[in-house]
Amino acid sequence: MHVGPGSGVPTGLSDPGTTTRLMNVRAYTEGDAETWDAYVRSHPSGTVFHLLTWSDAVRQAYGHRAVHLTAWSDGRLAGVLPLFEIKSLLAGRFLVSVPYATYGGILADSDEAARALLEAAKDLSRAFGAKYLELRHREPNNLDLPEIDRYDTFRKMLPQSPEEVLPSLPRKTRAAARNGIKALGEDAVEIGPEWLDTVYDLYAVTLRRLGSPNYSRRLFHGLRERYGDDCVCLVVRENGSPLAGVVSFVFRDEIVPYFSGCLDEGTPKRANNVMYLRLMEYAVGRGLRWFDFNRTRRDNLGPHKFKQYHGFEPAPLHYQFYLNGAARMPNLSPSNPGYALAGRVWRRLPLWLTRPAGARITKWVP
Repeated sequence: MHVGPGSGVPTGLSDPGTTTRLMNVRAYTEGDAETWDAYVRSHPSGTVFHLLTWSDAVRQAYGHRAVHLTAWSDGRLAGVLPLFEIKSLLAGRFLVSVPYATYGGILADSDEAARALLEAAKDLSRAFGAKYLELRHREPNNLDLPEIDRYDTFRKMLPQSPEEVLPSLPRKTRAAARNGIKALGEDAVEIGPEWLDTVYDLYAVTLRRLGSPNYSRRLFHGLRERYGDDCVCLVVRENGSPLAGVVSFVFRDEIVPYFSGCLDEGTPKRANNVMYLRLMEYAVGRGLRWFDFNRTRRDNLGPHKFKQYHGFEPAPLHYQFYLNGAARMPNLSPSNPGYALAGRVWRRLPLWLTRPAGARITKWVP
């Protein structure tokens, strides 16, 4: 069931609406669902996270309240803003677009529509008593909002055929992938929905090793159920035992590897190199043209370099904020020095504790 009635958007916003010149902004309703997703799929800056599918899974897994906004011009949809209200024990109440996603924010046909959506979102922030509004834009814009300068994303076009993927990689990365295939075998990779829980377990182990809480298993299952064949589960095994895995999402002509994990023993065997090589080959074989290696903090040097070694160039992300009650822009990321001790403790806790605890903690850190 799509986000809509019962989402908690103040009725004053949807009737009579917020109007800027000929632009009318109102709350999303279920009747907008088909038009919304068609708009996202056709918009040049649309992402897999702007689809209502993502919102539905988030709401089911975590119970956050959706307060999506739409902009209309002469009866035609001119912009969308997927938006959630978060009540966090760590950061108080805030609005974010989009939770548990690396991209989000406003999609609009014009600066006028974008600004109308922004003003409506600010109104919601004030009405809810939210400390801040966070918009996770991938591209720069003209909204004139303060930004955090912390994350890069990595995107690149794929070759024309699966056979061209390995030769297209930089020399050292190509050698690492070949060494991994030699160590693990040509048939080390399996792809299919039956591997979802395996990837989740690898992901949870990896997040504990990094000192970060994992997302809910229920989110993984909700996304898989809703995205169907556009949710791709891949694992790398050695003698039948999983070493590494990744859950990816397909949107238009690109694939987005999103949740991943690798056991310690997989690192010297280049399991990650094999995993991403085979994922790229799969994507090309499926007719996809882009590989979105996704977000990485600049101070997270290992993953940042790993993506560059695959021939991807970093591009800054534009996470923007409207501060309603907060004195400064928040930092709920692992780079926050205040979380350093918690991270060290987390690494020492048993997995039977961190896995369910992480699923609860991440309700407050979306």
